[in-house]
Amino acid sequence: MLNRLNNLPNKYLFYFGLIFVFIFISLSYWQFTSYLEERELSAQISYPQEPTEVLISQINISNEFSLITTQGKLQFVKSWLLRSRVNNGVSGYHVITIFKNDMNEHILINRGWVPLSAYVDNYNLDTEMSFTGMLYTYDEIPRFGQEDIPGSEYIFRIDKIFLQNETEVILPNYYLQLSQNCGSEITCIDTLDQYQAPHLGYAFQWIFFAICLAVVVLRKNKLI
Repeated sequence: MLNRLNNLPNKYLFYFGLIFVFIFISLSYWQFTSYLEERELSAQISYPQEPTEVLISQINISNEFSLITTQGKLQFVKSWLLRSRVNNGVSGYHVITIFKNDMNEHILINRGWVPLSAYVDNYNLDTEMSFTGMLYTYDEIPRFGQEDIPGSEYIFRIDKIFLQNETEVILPNYYLQLSQNCGSEITCIDTLDQYQAPHLGYAFQWIFFAICLAVVVLRKNKLI
């Protein structure tokens, strides 16, 4: 077997081609698992007919993707603009705000999309109105990517540890993304209507490339 491999007419093409075949298969597997994760997420996200009224202290015992309504008066703490957000093809930001209640319990709310012309100071307010939306886990810090800058009004992700350090407060296990009554000049985020990448199509594309390359490599070396 080893002698036959050493005597291949295009053995370097065989070895390099084999490496790329495995790379293409790995990319196909990655896209397929991303498709399954996205499908599972879509199945988990469902809007009940009525949101559940909860206190900030009850968020930690709630489930992700629960539709809730906050109770009580909330006092503004700090806002940021979350970069690189798109709404109907238009670039902008998400308004990320920390509020606290009379018991000094804090909640972080993604209030929705605003255009690039927005200023963070325009969205500072205390409110007695309740907020309705869905609970989400915070963003994971990528291995590679732009770091959030302390003291900046702009952030690249909803990083719980970074935001806690910036404000010296304790946040619940989930943040709230509003689904209605997002405020003046703020566009609510429709989670179910957000762009979904064609992961399944990409998976078939990469496996097709792998098969084609494998056929070429094998034929060039007269193995098929």
